Parts: sequence; C-alpha cells; structure tokens
Amino acid sequence: MEIEKLMTCYCKAREVQSFYSNCLTNDSLTPKERDLLINLIKNASVSSNLLREYCQPQDKEI
Repeated sequence: MEIEKLMTCYCKAREVQSFYSNCLTNDSLTPKERDLLINLIKNASVSSNLLREYCQPQDKEI
C-alpha cells in the first residue's frame, strides 16, 4: 500500500479519536458510556500510533 494512503488512514484515526474526545464533554454521560468512550479513544490512539510508526522512515543500522 502506498504511504499516502496509510497517512490518510492515520489522519482518519486521529479524527475519530478527536470525535470521541469531544463526546466526553457531554455532561449527561453515564459512567458506563464514559468508560466506553475512553476505551474507544485509547484504541483509536493505538491505531494512529501504529500507522505513524509504520510510515516514519526507518533508520538503517550500519
């Protein structure tokens, strides 16, 4: 897959993480809903970090 497409996936994962974070500002969330959103944020973060790490140039050992 091309790096550009993977970077698009990275950006979408960050957008989803941001969306979930914004949902946390809702004062009417139950503790269970809050926990769900926090877990979704963590998962989106892991996904975006994996994509970012994969797309970064790797230093070659000498």
